Amino acid sequence: MDRISKFKYAVIVTLTLLLTTFTTSTGANQNSIPRQNQSQQKNCGLVLDPANPYAGATAVLWQDPVDLECRDLFYGPGGPAGAPDPSQNFIYVKRVKTGTQKKIVVKDNRDHEWTVKFGPEARPETVATRIVWAVGYHVDQDYFVPRAHIVGEKSYNACDVRFERRDDGYKDIGNWSWEDNPFQGTPELEGLKVVMALLKNWDLKESNNKILVRKKDPGPQIYYVSDLGATLGRSGSIFNKLPFYGNWPVNVSFAPGKAKGNPYGFDDEGFIKEVRDGKVFFDIRRSHSRHRVNCVPVACARWMGSLLGRLSDKQLADAFCAGGYDRDETAIYVTLLRSRIIALQSL
Repeated sequence: MDRISKFKYAVIVTLTLLLTTFTTSTGANQNSIPRQNQSQQKNCGLVLDPANPYAGATAVLWQDPVDLECRDLFYGPGGPAGAPDPSQNFIYVKRVKTGTQKKIVVKDNRDHEWTVKFGPEARPETVATRIVWAVGYHVDQDYFVPRAHIVGEKSYNACDVRFERRDDGYKDIGNWSWEDNPFQGTPELEGLKVVMALLKNWDLKESNNKILVRKKDPGPQIYYVSDLGATLGRSGSIFNKLPFYGNWPVNVSFAPGKAKGNPYGFDDEGFIKEVRDGKVFFDIRRSHSRHRVNCVPVACARWMGSLLGRLSDKQLADAFCAGGYDRDETAIYVTLLRSRIIALQSL
């Protein structure tokens, strides 16, 4: 065999071994993260925009929740030590002008600042943060407070509000889009889409997605969904089926009360619409959110189902109790979520 032939033979053998290794390695069980292709692995997790002062920093979307079964879904990531004390007065600081819901900034007697959100998003957002956090994604430190007395320049007897910790050790450095981010095609991003579909998040816009770094030690950039208020209700109405109204806001409908945090609205819709060509399509009625969560590979949807399946019914119930839902409402939600999680596991 001449030198050229030996070289060709060596190349063929090497490629065959690599292909065999790759095929074997992709045969992981359903509880492991499905692998990406090589180009996705090369680009995943790096911020490459030279105009970004944090360019080159590692980007993080998900961390393995090794303690998932032990996570406290009543208090969430902030724990009981981080919770606001409603027995004390809060000092009014300023009004927040952004967003569709009324929000103000207050300060407590420990000199901690909080953003207080009023309206129908307070309960579902508190619950949603706990479920998203439980399966490994970053969330804000949110707490539902049934009653809080706010004094100062403006005074409120606030009822059924969401307190979000402002001085939590992170700072906001920008936003990210569902279509353009360092995680395109990765199981972590596909899994996040599954969780958004599970929670019926119909407001998946770029302004609700934030990038954070730690204040004292910047480290990696953390990508997460910062506003989870438009969840746990109905994801659309009759308007969304009409031409040119596919993106019509869900809360502008004949039954706006079912759009956010309503167990009966949540039960109005199905979950998995169909599985086609190895991809999962979800029942989300508002078009812009539907397009962003659809076409999830079956392996990624099953993987996220296996993570969600590790949550006990008590953990799920604790999350809804934390959001101020009563026993009957909690039971409806837990039953629905469990059946939909099983549907993911059975794909």
